[in-house]
Amino acid sequence: MNRTHTEEDNAKRKQGGRPRLPDGEKRDRPVKIYFDRANYSKLVRRSRRSGRPLSEIVYELAVNGYVREALPQDVVQALRALAGMANNLNQLAHLGHIHGPMHIAEENSRLSKEISEMIVRLNEQL
Repeated sequence: MNRTHTEEDNAKRKQGGRPRLPDGEKRDRPVKIYFDRANYSKLVRRSRRSGRPLSEIVYELAVNGYVREALPQDVVQALRALAGMANNLNQLAHLGHIHGPMHIAEENSRLSKEISEMIVRLNEQL
């Protein structure tokens, strides 16, 4: 049995892909630009270093005047570790409220020292 799809059936289907941008945000005006070799190679290096397309780098420079560089992977890992330590510290504070501060004193001082060391390492990397 052949069934043809009506407009209603098509409307019920899920749209795939990214939703359309509103008209004011849509980039529909191309600009052709020429660079000399030295400046072009600078842009290409920056594009490779950041892992972003060259067109995105040029767009950000034209609109914002700068390109926000992504954080290095080791800094991101250190920040995640620091967030985990902060979570552990909150759990310790909760236990301290339940069992009393003497119950968690040793673990609290160890974790506080570890967090301080991590913050010092992060400051050195940035």
